[in-house]
Amino acid sequence: MKARIPSLRLHKPSGRAVVTLSGKDHYCGPFGSPAAQQEYQRLLGEWLASGGTPPAAARSGITVAEMLVPYLKFTDDYYRPPSQEAGKIRRALRPVAKRYGHTFAKNFGPLSLRAVREIWIAEGLARKHINQLSGRIVRAWRWAAENEMVPAECWHALKAVSGLRAGRTAAREGRVVRPVADAVVEATLAEIKAPQVVAILRLLRLTGARAGEICSMRTADIDRSATPWTFTPRTHKTAHHGHERAIYLGPKAREILEPWLRDDPEAILFSPREAVAAIREAGKAAHRSDADRARNARNQRNATARKRGGKARRKREPGEQYDASALGHAIKRACERAGVDRWHTHQLRHTAATELRRAADLETARVVLGHRSPGITAVYAEVDSANAAAAMERLG
Repeated sequence: MKARIPSLRLHKPSGRAVVTLSGKDHYCGPFGSPAAQQEYQRLLGEWLASGGTPPAAARSGITVAEMLVPYLKFTDDYYRPPSQEAGKIRRALRPVAKRYGHTFAKNFGPLSLRAVREIWIAEGLARKHINQLSGRIVRAWRWAAENEMVPAECWHALKAVSGLRAGRTAAREGRVVRPVADAVVEATLAEIKAPQVVAILRLLRLTGARAGEICSMRTADIDRSATPWTFTPRTHKTAHHGHERAIYLGPKAREILEPWLRDDPEAILFSPREAVAAIREAGKAAHRSDADRARNARNQRNATARKRGGKARRKREPGEQYDASALGHAIKRACERAGVDRWHTHQLRHTAATELRRAADLETARVVLGHRSPGITAVYAEVDSANAAAAMERLG
């Protein structure tokens, strides 16, 4: 039999909203107000997560909203582009601010974190992703404890919440990232109009680099004094650990790259603005005026917005350089036109890692991919089960 969910009621003598949890009344503010509903949802979420234990009484101190304002300013400054961590932190803290913004930060404990986690499970997020988001929340309270905004005990209590385990939670399991077949890649590239995007994706396939590394390439960053050429990104994923990163460019990669080298050594090689300008020029060559193309684009955006039940946004001007998100959108549209399964840029890294492991060895693949540990490389490189089967046919 399903447990009854306590309802929010009107307390007639005071006009306030009240909910009874485990025999104790909790007043949530003026009845019918958004604040009362928000407080009710918070209390109910914690009550359900605790299995029916009443939430702790409020204590004095800084609120969650007051704590998050300086913390997000800190993360914006600390995690600067091309790092995407600041945006991921905001994504993790969004339900915290919405549900617990008006509560005291030192009242946000393990039950609160578990209640937020249940929101993500209901949204259908993958288990590992939820664990990552939860970890970012714990890090926020660590920063607050370090800056004496909350007692250190609050952070230690949040660390006591164990991560979701496979097979022991309602959260779905994420899909394992697999290499993408070259035939699928070629069919997709044939549907991409911008040669800059095609060149980036081909380089990702050949080098096993990260998307952000290739998108930020400048002529000045490429050492062409010897073969293979060596590309040294100015920023990369592990730069803050003091690690160096070198990307080696073989003959196929050099052939792709040569037409894009610039006279200005500091200019980004692959420019979205140039790609958009070229497409617009092609439209003019097809006897379409700027007004016609702008009207057609506006009509398409309006139609798409109506399908989604919202309003069309103004089209943004192209940025200084491509990023993983822009490449992902281009791949998605091209896959739909080509009639192939959708894939993403990170799968190209897995494809390159698998090929390197097969052609050379795990240590070579580790150096090329820029990993510090062979164990990480093993995650990227698919095990060649065909060789294992052949060996056992000979020896087993």
